[in-house]
Amino acid sequence: METESEQRADLSGLTILVVDDEPSIVRSLERFLSGLGANVQGVCGLREARLSFSDAVPDLVLADLKLKDGEGLDLIPDFQTRNPDGLFYLITGHGSVANAASAFKQGVRDYFEKPVDPFLLAKRLEADFAGKGAKQALTLSLAPYLVFRDPFMAEALADLPRFAGSSEPVLIQGETGTGKELVARALHGIGRRAQGPFVAVNCGAIPETMLEAELFGYEKGAFTGANRMHRGRFEQADKGTLFLDEIGEMPATAQVSLLRVLEDGALQRIGGEQTVSIDVRVVAATHRALEERTASGLFRQDLLFRLNVLPLTLPPLRKRPADIALLARQFLAHSLNDMEWKDPVPGFSNDGLDLLNAYSWPGNVREVRNMMTRLAVRLPAGLREIGPRLLRPLLPDERHRPQGGEEGVFIPAGTSLEDAEWLLIDAALKQSGYNRTQAAKILGIGERTLRRKLNQA
Repeated sequence: METESEQRADLSGLTILVVDDEPSIVRSLERFLSGLGANVQGVCGLREARLSFSDAVPDLVLADLKLKDGEGLDLIPDFQTRNPDGLFYLITGHGSVANAASAFKQGVRDYFEKPVDPFLLAKRLEADFAGKGAKQALTLSLAPYLVFRDPFMAEALADLPRFAGSSEPVLIQGETGTGKELVARALHGIGRRAQGPFVAVNCGAIPETMLEAELFGYEKGAFTGANRMHRGRFEQADKGTLFLDEIGEMPATAQVSLLRVLEDGALQRIGGEQTVSIDVRVVAATHRALEERTASGLFRQDLLFRLNVLPLTLPPLRKRPADIALLARQFLAHSLNDMEWKDPVPGFSNDGLDLLNAYSWPGNVREVRNMMTRLAVRLPAGLREIGPRLLRPLLPDERHRPQGGEEGVFIPAGTSLEDAEWLLIDAALKQSGYNRTQAAKILGIGERTLRRKLNQA
């Protein structure tokens, strides 16, 4: 038979926030979990909990479902925005959590019934954090650059820390908006070249006739308009990282020159005779299938082999659904912070989360960011929960677009009068650049009327 000491968990190094409006429960859990090595803080309400986040964000939160000033679930948006990899647990005295599926979808790891068995609780916390293992270490190391929790994304980035320690070229492939430049910056930021420059070039945005001059530099008088010597991007990135975005758009002549520089570790400026040695780590990225472009003769196979030494492929957002709500909360919080929003960051309702998760996000992470920026502008003050009424007009729907490229608003048959009104309000806001005064004029209503309707959302 095991003794109590053999059952004791080791919570050394964990920081825990306990939120319960019963002081005796707070003191009891503080005392017990501290005895297992955890750093525990106890508070008795939502306001105190939110204030504590400004001092230090815990690894996990244990919150009572029903509090005097709200529900424990209300803390999730703030907590996950500040610690995307943290764990959130509910404590309930009601036997079960009503609509448990909704709670789990919002980010609850699990719930414990009162009276809480402290030994079982501690064992569960220990097991959950032990299970995070390499994923937690990965997310922590990449936290300044990338936010994720989906296992598919963690798997895609598992080699990144090792790649960061090398100077060999990295080729990042993925759809537009998946975060390829952020990954490139992470490779630079956690690698041994972090103290050197990070220089980014979009190969598809520079005219073909100017790309080589931009990359490799030129001497004074090399061509008309070359009034002085210009150090190219390779020289600017010396001892650091050069990020070549949209490498698949690079013209054939520049591909030849790039291959030679990668092979020789040196370059000649256009119009020059002197060889310039460079020490640059090249990270390239593309949304194109380079193998197909190689087969069609649009991309050199030898250059592909030289760039694809260390490959990373980023999954589209639709393949990492666990990150959708996380990213939405993160971007919404950032947008509201930029607007100097005074209220707590509102969460998403169950129906709102269903709507976000059902959308395919063809623009990936960039589309989430842009949508949350638009959402932040139209949120009424004091809103606690965001539902489909505010989200649906912001989500594109091919079926709802006018034909022939016309501008307008399509209202499908069967749309309720209330929802039709919101489609028109949203269209007016978009047309006016989210200027409420102008939007009210477009709609033919007073600004106070528009404000009242937005506040009723």
